[in-house]
Parts: sequence; C-alpha cells; structure tokens
Amino acid sequence: MAIGSKSTVMRTQYAAWPYPKVPLLAAVPSTHPYELHADWLWDRCGSGPAPQRPRIWLAGCGTFQPYVFGVANPHAEITATDLSEPSLARAKTRCVLHRQRHVRFAPVDLDDPSTWPAGQFDVIECYGVLMNVADPLATLRGLAAKLTERGVLRLMVYPHWSRQRVFQLQRLAKLLGLHAGERAHPAALRTFVRRLPLAHPLRYAFTSYADSKNDAGIVDGFLHAGDRGFTGFQLGALARDAGLVPGHWFHRPWGQPDAMAERLQLNDRSQSFVLDYLDLWQELRSNFVVCLRRADAPARQVQPPRPHPSFTGSEHALRHRLRLLRLQWLGGKLPSRTTDDTVAVAAADLRALARGDAPEHLADCGLLLGGIDRAPRLPAHTDFAAESAFLDHTTTLRCGRRAPNPLYAHLFAAFERAQRHPELGLPDLDAQMGRWLPWADPLEERPITYGLTPYATYQRFRVNVDEHFARTDLGEARDYAAVRLRNDAQCLQRVRSLLADASELPVRAHDDAALRELFVLLCTHEQLFVTLEPA
Repeated sequence: MAIGSKSTVMRTQYAAWPYPKVPLLAAVPSTHPYELHADWLWDRCGSGPAPQRPRIWLAGCGTFQPYVFGVANPHAEITATDLSEPSLARAKTRCVLHRQRHVRFAPVDLDDPSTWPAGQFDVIECYGVLMNVADPLATLRGLAAKLTERGVLRLMVYPHWSRQRVFQLQRLAKLLGLHAGERAHPAALRTFVRRLPLAHPLRYAFTSYADSKNDAGIVDGFLHAGDRGFTGFQLGALARDAGLVPGHWFHRPWGQPDAMAERLQLNDRSQSFVLDYLDLWQELRSNFVVCLRRADAPARQVQPPRPHPSFTGSEHALRHRLRLLRLQWLGGKLPSRTTDDTVAVAAADLRALARGDAPEHLADCGLLLGGIDRAPRLPAHTDFAAESAFLDHTTTLRCGRRAPNPLYAHLFAAFERAQRHPELGLPDLDAQMGRWLPWADPLEERPITYGLTPYATYQRFRVNVDEHFARTDLGEARDYAAVRLRNDAQCLQRVRSLLADASELPVRAHDDAALRELFVLLCTHEQLFVTLEPA
C-alpha cells in the first residue's frame, strides 16, 4: 500500500471511529499513572533524572492518552498529535474538562515528517501506532532523531503470534463482507461471533477482548484496515536499524526477557530471541511495550535512591495533595503494569516518601527511583535468518489425511520450530514442555479444553502431534482454491446455511474457495487435524 493511500485509509477509519471510546468524565486518580512519569521512564532506562519541565510528544495520541500523560506529568510540556482530527477534538475536550491545561494539540501524519512538531523531546510516546504507518522503519528512524540525547521513546506494537486469533477474526470479517465503512457492521460482527459455540476459540478471542463491547473498539481490533504484528526478531531488527536500543521492557515479570531467559534456560540468547519465544508459545500475555534509547546516548546513569516525585513535595495541585494525605494515613493500592499485581503500600511508607526518605523495599514497585542499574542483561538482538521462510511455512496449507488444521497453524508453529530450524539450538518438544511446566499459564478451561495455547494443546494431543512429525507425505497448497475438503460439497452447503441464517450479514456471493476458508474458521474448532485434498 502506498504511503499516501495508507494515511488516507487510517485517517478515514479513525475520523469515523475515534478510539478509544472512553466516557469524557471518566477520571484517573492522580497517583495511578506513576509509571508514565518522565522521571520514572528515564530512571528505568538509566537516563538519569528527567528535566524538571520535560518535553513530551504523544505521537498518535488517540482520545485518552493526552489526559493520562497530563495527569502523570503535571509539570511537563506535552504535545499531543494524531492523524484523526475528531480524535484530537475529543482528547482536547477531555483535557479541558479535567483541567489539563499543559497539553497542546496538533494534527500530524506520521507518514509525512513535514507535519511533525518542531524540536526534540525528552519522552516520545508511540503506543499502538507504528503498525498503522506505511514504512515503520522510516517512521521509527524519524522518531529517534526527535529524541534528546538521553530521551526515551516508549513504543507499543502488536506481537505476531499472540495476535493470530485477532488476525483470524479480521480475516473472518473480510470474508463476511464486514468493514469499518458501514456503521452497522461492528454490531453485525458482534452478533455473528456470539452465535459461535462457547468452545470456539474465535468466540473466546472476541468476547475476551476488552474493546469488543463497543463499536469503535471492534473497528480498531477486528475491522481494522491496516493492522499488523511484529515478531520479537522483527521488532529487535527494527529498533537496531532505527539506531535505538532497549532501555527497559514495560512488561510484567513473565514478559521480561532477562527473567524468562533464566527460567527457561535461555541465558545465552538475546532479548529478541526470548521475547519471540514467549510470543510463539502464547506466554507473552501482553503486547510488546519497550522503552528505547538512542544507540549513541551517553552511558547509563545510576542515581542515588530518591522518592518518586509524584509522592513527595508540596508543589502538586490541591486535589493530588489531598489524595496523598489520604494514602499517608490509610495506605492503599496502586495499579502497576510492570509488577505481578497491584502494589499495596503501607501508610508509613507513604509518609516516609513524603518526607523525602527512601525505603529500599519500594524500589521494585517503582515508588523509589535510582539506587540500582536495571539495564537488560541479555544482548539486544540476534537475527533469525530463516524467519521469512518459517513464517511462509506457517501460512501454507498442508494437504493430506489429518493435515494440521489451519485454524491452529500458530500452535503448530510452536510445535515445529525446533525440528524445522535446528540452527536455533532449541531442545526437542518434550524438553521444551518440561521447561515450561513451572511457568506456562494455559488459558484453557471448560468449555475450551484446547486450542488457545500450545502448552495445553500439546498436553492433550501429544501422541497425535508426535505422529504428525513422523509423517513425510503431506503436500502443500497455495490457497483454498487449490484444495478440497473431505466431503467438500456437504461442507460448503453447511457454510451456506450458516450464512443464510445470519440476517445481520450483508448479502454477498462467495466462491467455493471463500466458503472452504469460512468452513475451516467456523466449523473445525473441534479438530486439531483436518483432511485437505489437492484439487
């Protein structure tokens, strides 16, 4: 897709469906977004203390992020930009209602650097945006050039493997003729998917998606016109080629590459290798969120221990001081996106912070800055030279009796990687399962007993999967026009009946190839293997 055309498509989508859909009066307690404070981000990345009045650019801000960053950084100069002017208008209204007067707004097309704000920034937030641009590397290089010497770029992109169910739902919507250009189509998709059996993994993926209850969220998740994911290797190469290095992974412990390398006996690997492996096994449990520094930034700096600035001092607004006073007498819980759970803080600890003291046990939860170098231990990136071939293999249809079900192709990718690519040095599948035993978090529970994670699926079908590996008679096909299903005519008729009964769907003609693909997506969830025959 050409640069101009992609910008046009994204602008049209988000103009019609400003995202996220959050009530204008919804408020965030002023103590909650402490992990988005510029000082916190700089500390975690080893950049030292942030400027007293940092410059922050929200590159692709949506309707909500300007308000949250304004709450987290009351003394910052914040520039919020987006491709969608309706999104900007809603974000500006929110900030006015909540008295966040230090945020200014401007329309910006990240595919057109001539529209970007002037100067350099101490923090750049590019959250859930890079997937939507025409040339992610060119955009990331441009953002890197806008960072100050010690600046931090917080980047979120979707992971390739963990998002496969969303991509399958996007494909389903396209086959059904549903798109963001019709106001009734998000509700139609919701109605159709909710008719699927409770044990269907696509129904689970849809209903467990936080935004599936509102139409703008369905458009952003399932009717998106330019979505994509990145593997861990692709993200590592992207950062390297843009002249950036990871300073901190904004993940919970089970998604931290250093911690999981230790747990999974991958200590000789890179961050990109470990993160890709977590994603492949559906154990990342989040999107990729990384705080990046310029590769030519000064050496990491460890500050003396000091309290988080949001919990000390008297220069805060009255409402924030009253909230702190309440916490200092009663204690409380603070949300966190980088610890195992919410952070419970004792009143005495909060009083100590207010006095400027630094209780050491508050370091891990982020209320104490400095005191330790949190630099990633593993090297940033290694290449997987055969990754492109491996990704092509996972999307190729296999032909023969009891071929892998394409609905579960991403699970077979986890089963097959060690065997297909011995150069990666992974142990065999049984040994990998043993390593996962203490750490895997299978999502499967009744009515879904398999099909959500490789770990639980292999536990149930170990014999069948091992037999599959021993086979050499499976051919390949380029698409569903080149294959036939077992009992092909009956399968196609079953899909026609399903579509005829779904009055919410637009009327459209489907060729046999589309009907076969729909059959696999809708009707084969109880089969780990299917029979596909060459046409």
